[in-house]
This record gives sequence, structure tokens and C-alpha cells, in this order.
Amino acid sequence: MKKKNKENSKSSTLRRISMSLPNTLLDQFDKSMKNAGFADRSKAIQSSLYEFIYNNEWKENDDGNSYGAGVLVILYDNHLFGTDIGSLENQHEYTDIIVSTTHLHLDQHNCLETIMLRGKVKRIKNFLKFISENRGIKSLKMHYVGMPKE
Repeated sequence: MKKKNKENSKSSTLRRISMSLPNTLLDQFDKSMKNAGFADRSKAIQSSLYEFIYNNEWKENDDGNSYGAGVLVILYDNHLFGTDIGSLENQHEYTDIIVSTTHLHLDQHNCLETIMLRGKVKRIKNFLKFISENRGIKSLKMHYVGMPKE
């Protein structure tokens, strides 16, 4: 009886695809891939596909029972952000999803804050809406990581 090679069983679950890309886009991708430390295009494309899926999947998911995690990155004017009624103080209403926060003073007017979140996707979306309604925000980005499905 022949023993199954791990590599062979893994490759049987993979599908080979081909795609057409403009030369300049592929050149930029290859350069970015190398700068990011990827050894080959397949791994870099897989990583990019996962990121694309995670960043779009959570936006659609509204069944109320789905869980996720991510990091919210906010750049804001510290003279305006947090002066709105119920802004930062009301983050205490979201302690069920806020895991950690980091605050960095960039200069006299700008602060960078990261907020790590984990919990129900619907609750995370409510928090993002709550934060985005504050004045003084210069940049607001959510990097979502899907929770593995069992």
C-alpha cells in the first residue's frame, strides 16, 4: 500500500488558474510582492485574495450572529475629535467588542489611534458608524480579519 504524500493531498485541493494583466500592473505587483517578502506570486496572490475576501465579506454579513475581528485605525485632529457629545467617553458602551486601544501623539494637532475589535460583526459595524460620526477625523480605516469557519 502506497503512503499518501502530504504535498500530493494538498495539491489535489488546489485549482490552477490563469489571468491576463497589464504589464505595468504585473510589474508593480511583483515589486510589491518582493518588498513584502513573498517568495512567489502564488503566495502573494493568495494573501491578496484572502484580504480582498475578508475586507468585503464582513460588509455584507448582517445576520446578527456572525463574529469577526479587526483593527480600526484613526488619524484625527485632537482639537476636534472627542469634543462631540458622547464621542470617546461613549466607547465604554462598546467594551464587549473593544479588546485594546493604542493612542499616539504625532504632533501638536494630530493623533493616531488603533482600536482592536472582536465580536459580533453587527456590533462592530455599529461602533464604526458611531466613531465615523465624530468631527476631526482625517482618516478612518478598518482592517477586518474573518473568523475561521468550522
